[in-house]
Amino acid sequence: MWHKWVFISTVSVITCLMTGTIGEVAAVPGGPDFAAAVLEETTAVAAGAKHPLSAAQVQGLRTMVTQEGSPFAPSMYRDMTDQRPTEVEHVLASLSSAATDLDIPTPLVDLAVLRLRVHNRKPVTPS
Repeated sequence: MWHKWVFISTVSVITCLMTGTIGEVAAVPGGPDFAAAVLEETTAVAAGAKHPLSAAQVQGLRTMVTQEGSPFAPSMYRDMTDQRPTEVEHVLASLSSAATDLDIPTPLVDLAVLRLRVHNRKPVTPS
């Protein structure tokens, strides 16, 4: 379960803060380093909660989130770009809360939580 939470959180932070797909973020200077920094935060929380990901799992995620040309975008990003409410509280805010409880700094995750909370306060655009 932690692997899935790390995955969803990582790709949501990357795409929602940068407002682009994984491939779009990976294609710009600094994009892969940003993605790796987000992954470091999310995996640190999992490890702090005594659910560390294996080296192979971390490497697999790192490869995925730094892949230029990848069209991948999680549902949280699609909800945000389509002006729908997101599940920020259930996914990212709960991870941020766990990080706080474990005294693990997660400034990028926290920034994404703030960004998406602001987004969620905006009126929903009718389809």
